[in-house]
Amino acid sequence: MMPLRTYIETTRAGSVVSRAGSAAVSGVGRLATLAGGTAMTAGLFTDAGTLPAILATIAAGLGGAFLSPRFQLAHPMKKPIAYTIYLTPHTVLAANLITELAWDATEGRLVQGGVAVLWTAGVWWLRPGKLAKRVAKWPEPVVETDDAEGGQDGAGTEAETAVALPDDPAGRWWALNAAREGGVAEGTRVIDVRAIEDRRRVAVALTAIEKGEPVPDIKIKRLSALMNVPVELLEIQEIPGHGAGFAMLLIGPKPEAGPAPDEDVWSEIGRSALPGVTLTEINEYDMSKEFNP
Repeated sequence: MMPLRTYIETTRAGSVVSRAGSAAVSGVGRLATLAGGTAMTAGLFTDAGTLPAILATIAAGLGGAFLSPRFQLAHPMKKPIAYTIYLTPHTVLAANLITELAWDATEGRLVQGGVAVLWTAGVWWLRPGKLAKRVAKWPEPVVETDDAEGGQDGAGTEAETAVALPDDPAGRWWALNAAREGGVAEGTRVIDVRAIEDRRRVAVALTAIEKGEPVPDIKIKRLSALMNVPVELLEIQEIPGHGAGFAMLLIGPKPEAGPAPDEDVWSEIGRSALPGVTLTEINEYDMSKEFNP
């Protein structure tokens, strides 16, 4: 690691070099402004150096604009603005020099002389070249946001989950698939899973993650598609004695639908709808402890 004193001295030296470089560039710009004003003034009296001055102006303008790394690395929306600011003085200078070659009448010389004075004073004061480079400043570093996609599907899904994932397989599956952002049951979590009605159905108790908010309306068709369970085997009910912040998802045939399903049917439901859940016992339809911890 660099010692603090060395770091300070190195930084200070870099600042001195930077200021020296800026002063040099500024000095070149001042000299270019004086050279342009001098060329226009000389063109009022002689045409000997006007054509070379025109060619030099065009070359300096195009070279400075299209060979500058700062302009090339500028944002595409900023480039036209930067180019316009930078090339305007060169364009006016070249146009006035051409006018001096083509219009040598007395009134023409008066106009050309006025343009020369205004151009020199305006460029000296406004510093268009420096302003253009400020507009086309070096691109800022790209900052990665939380919206970046994860390299693995599982890791990306977990990163997008707003709440801590439950330890039980059913609750974890629900959090990652149904309760995720934009999911069929966004903002909910599983608080208990029980087999009921002589194992005819599975009762999944749900609650809103945020206290004071109701469990959102869960579209049965979307849930059926997500869980790969027929629509007729899914039902959402309110829980008697509790508010809208709780709801019961029932999976399986209704009592009047016939005898209890065999083990193969329940295995399929557990595999596709609630992975990791094995139905091994029958319980009463009473979850008061879970609702009132």
